[in-house]
Amino acid sequence: MTLKYRADIDGLRAVAVLSVLLYHVGSGVFSGGYVGVDIFFVISGYLITTIILREVENGSFSIVRFYERRARRILPALAAVMLVALPLGTVLLTPFQLRKLAESAVAAAAFCSNVLFYATSGYFDGPAAFKPLLHTWSLAVEEQYYIFFPLMLLLIARYGGRRYFRWVAGLGLLSFLGCVLVTRVDATAAFYLIPTRAWELFIGSVLSLKVFAEPRNRGTREAIAALGAALVAWAVFGYTPDTSFPGVAAAVPTLGAALIIHAGTGGTSLVSRVLSLRPMVFVGLISYSLYLWHWPVIVYTELYLIGARSLTGSALIVAASFILAVLSWKYVETPFRTKRLLPRTGPLLGAAAATLFVIACAGVSLWALRGLPNRQYVRDVAGAGDARWKHWGRCDKAFDSKHNLSELCSLGVADGKARFLLWGDSHARALATGIDKGAARHGFKGKYASHSGCPPLTGVGVVHHPECSAFNRAVLGMLASAPNIKTVVLAARWPLDAEGKPSPHEGGETVRLVDLKAADGARLPNPVVLQAGLKRTIDALHRLGKHVAVVRSIPEIDYSVPSAYLIAQMTGRDANAAISPPIASYQSRNLKVDPIFARIASRGAVEFVDPSSYLCTERCMVVHDGRPLYRDNDHLSEFGATYLVRSGAFDDVFAKLTQAPDKSLATEPVATMGAHQP
Repeated sequence: MTLKYRADIDGLRAVAVLSVLLYHVGSGVFSGGYVGVDIFFVISGYLITTIILREVENGSFSIVRFYERRARRILPALAAVMLVALPLGTVLLTPFQLRKLAESAVAAAAFCSNVLFYATSGYFDGPAAFKPLLHTWSLAVEEQYYIFFPLMLLLIARYGGRRYFRWVAGLGLLSFLGCVLVTRVDATAAFYLIPTRAWELFIGSVLSLKVFAEPRNRGTREAIAALGAALVAWAVFGYTPDTSFPGVAAAVPTLGAALIIHAGTGGTSLVSRVLSLRPMVFVGLISYSLYLWHWPVIVYTELYLIGARSLTGSALIVAASFILAVLSWKYVETPFRTKRLLPRTGPLLGAAAATLFVIACAGVSLWALRGLPNRQYVRDVAGAGDARWKHWGRCDKAFDSKHNLSELCSLGVADGKARFLLWGDSHARALATGIDKGAARHGFKGKYASHSGCPPLTGVGVVHHPECSAFNRAVLGMLASAPNIKTVVLAARWPLDAEGKPSPHEGGETVRLVDLKAADGARLPNPVVLQAGLKRTIDALHRLGKHVAVVRSIPEIDYSVPSAYLIAQMTGRDANAAISPPIASYQSRNLKVDPIFARIASRGAVEFVDPSSYLCTERCMVVHDGRPLYRDNDHLSEFGATYLVRSGAFDDVFAKLTQAPDKSLATEPVATMGAHQP
């Protein structure tokens, strides 16, 4: 079995990397450009299997030599990117972002960044736009494949009767079926983890086994290549970020790439001749470095520009990525791959291990130093040493061990009986410090019950957060035996619960609500479930004799406020001018929420607190008196929550606590605070 150079495969690499690059710089035309990674997987599977089997057949295969070649190919450029990304991060990233970068550097050095990004893809992990090494997840998948796949082929050669196709195709089919099934329940796991991605590499491996006859007939070859190109184009130009992926959808670009590769085994075609053009081949040659460099360039450029990237800015990003890729290919990749540098195996592997160890140590150090919170310009950034936020987080985690409200974390004054309860998701947690200080100022004690991702909706399930129903049921049960609690404050990220999607540039998981009390609850749209759950909660609280206050939506900013504040401080810009959204954006985001609040309000006995009345005029401010009001893009910082409470947003809530409980709560007139009526 021989492996001759195929220019069309380098051209296919060019298609893959250009698709990814143009998708990442925001080209609407390449709306499915992320499938370029899937094309890379097929190419890798084909080439690696061909090389291994050729050497196994002629008895020259060496696992050490194989890993040496992989190290020469992968590690020098990867190390160079990380050695640039880490120092830049110490300048441009907030402490929270820098700790995340440190984690990803350690994981990339250990070839498991895909596992890290899956494990930390939760609610508070931050958008992809602030993760300079996020793209290393695909390298981790390939590296894990390189570790186990050669060993598998050796075992098949020795003990499996060299039935390569049976094993590779069988495992590939299992991986594909797993991918389809897992995508339906946890698309993030299916996207990042090798068991649900290995089938894409196995497709290339199957091709290399030559179980399919080479298409020697020109017409057949042209048809196969054209179909492959059409499938790739369909995915690159037809898919969008909303496409359910990977799942069945990933089969389209991978099969397309496989057909193009297979057609080329029988000779040339129109597609192969286009792919073999010198510009395409050159881009293919630098594709690895281009893939490695383009994403950090995008992340750090957008950080510096505070997200205000123009068409010219996108063009400059592309140009800078190409320049860095060419330099990296010529002066980093090529010298190691051609053995001009460290030609002997031992020194090379030793140097690789030492470099990865140094990178890992740097990452561990940055993490241990809490993301360097004492850097210039960083001290006032929300989230740097945010002790009270961490305190409320510990209260969240301890909730399962509590059996009554008296055991929950307290708000306000230390002595006396608790008079109110703050109940909700992470937006309640973000308000806790402000309400704590406000209650203390008014002389009241309260209790705190919050769980991230769990809006206070009884009888409602949250897909991907199965604990929410039990949490809310437990809170309501505690309230039933707490007559001293007069007021319950409900707070949540209502627009996310109603829309089911984060704000446009935020990223993160979607939210799917299920009405557990309705026969067709799983099919009902989020707004219907939200209204039913909120009504159910309020009615239950009224039956317990509680006054209810609902905190309307906190304005969402669609950009990390601490990041914008840090860069604005460094460059003398105004963060409010850069990212403050107009009030119209707030109103648009709440189009599905406001009618729900209006219907709830029309029934009476509910008080509404409107944060936008204190945070917005024509625009919603993100910085006040030189300090950020948010800890990310939608959660108020401790300063922001304190500002909101001190501005009087909760004065009427506290005033209610001085009154005797009203026996006719169910018909109490509505009191809505703020300018924007529900």
